[in-house]
Amino acid sequence: MPDLLDSIWGLQDDNEFIAALTDHVAKKCGYGEHLEGLSGPERVFYLTQCCEMEINNGGFSQLFFNLPGFAMEEIPEAFAGIGAPRTAELCRGALAVFGRQLPADAGRRRDLLEQLENGETDALLSQCDEAFSRYEEDLNALNRAYVMRNRAEFS
Repeated sequence: MPDLLDSIWGLQDDNEFIAALTDHVAKKCGYGEHLEGLSGPERVFYLTQCCEMEINNGGFSQLFFNLPGFAMEEIPEAFAGIGAPRTAELCRGALAVFGRQLPADAGRRRDLLEQLENGETDALLSQCDEAFSRYEEDLNALNRAYVMRNRAEFS
């Protein structure tokens, strides 16, 4: 009987493949609570998927509010790692709106985000949200190709 990963590898549709692997990797790391349990490529994949889901649900503001602070600085490099340099640069730009590194501590980060909410910050993040939503790079195809190149690192 094939294991779960065997069935995932057999999926032909990029969207189905990405959704199934995202679910598998999310469960493996306790939905982000134990990112240290992921291999490097699994972590890259998980971060790009979390980023995309958060932005699609509520923009960069939601991403910054919900994602663990220690992972924030990894996001641009994760997108660069899958071969999405424009998305990586867009994420760098969104992070730069704050002019400093966001605190890793969730409470401190959320307080800072609330303090920085104003017309200018909101407008800049809104521009980043709009640019992200244009999907200038096929993130599903790039993620799938990245995963397949690093298949041995997924368990």
